Amino acid sequence: MRPYFDVHCHIGMTVSRAPAVGQSVGRCLARMASAGVIGAIPCPTGGSPQARGVLDTRAQHETIANACKLYSERFPIGLGIAEARHEQAGVDELERAMQEDGLVGFMCHPGLSGHSLGGELHGFLEVVAMHNGLCLLHQAGSTRNIAAYAKRFPSVTFIIGHVSMNKAGHLDAIAQCGKCENIWFDVAQKPEGADPSWDLVHLIDNLGNDRIMFGSDLPYYDFRLVQAQIESAQIDDETKERIAYQNAVRLVQQFRGDWTPMLTAIMPPQIYSDAEIWDANGARLR
Repeated sequence: MRPYFDVHCHIGMTVSRAPAVGQSVGRCLARMASAGVIGAIPCPTGGSPQARGVLDTRAQHETIANACKLYSERFPIGLGIAEARHEQAGVDELERAMQEDGLVGFMCHPGLSGHSLGGELHGFLEVVAMHNGLCLLHQAGSTRNIAAYAKRFPSVTFIIGHVSMNKAGHLDAIAQCGKCENIWFDVAQKPEGADPSWDLVHLIDNLGNDRIMFGSDLPYYDFRLVQAQIESAQIDDETKERIAYQNAVRLVQQFRGDWTPMLTAIMPPQIYSDAEIWDANGARLR
């Protein structure tokens, strides 16, 4: 199998759903190793423990930063998380994480954090803009809002997560964001059975092949399903290579120009059985 690089990878625990679901750094590396994924951009999980408020967000940031330090060849850059409910304290923590921990931006999951993609994120985005950073935004029906962010904060690079999770989102992303050069797209959780009006070929035909990337959405999804769709798609091999890892490499090198991908297999710190890797947390990983 060709190498894959994952631009949509969560580490930590989501406790706001039943059952709780999550993964450690080690389990993440084991899952990557089992399916030819050579590297990833890690970020925290949404819906994580928040009993201590912004201190819990800081702990999440430190986990991602430590993973990037220990496994810099596999996790070349990392993202924090924007929790709009923390208001200015959350903005200040993001600034600290980018300055002190070396994170390059944030992930936001409005559905799990309980807000829209509106003006409540402007303070967070201003911090990222001052660093010419990166944001992964879950689409959540707010594609027009993401396009507005891209125009308001032109020095920020955006990734739309789950760009083709359903037909409406797929078509709306093309209409709203196709001409925004600072927006990239991941195909995490692309469902099987999409017809030609919104399949992977249609996405490439309308967005080109240089800003579409593979994403796993670990620990919530068996990403081998998306890998199989990419491999079987009626597209040329060069485009498959770009989606699998080459586009992601170009993106990462915007923020770490000294990094080159390590194409050899990962040796995780713990050896898990296949059942432990792919059956973890039952129905959530599918």
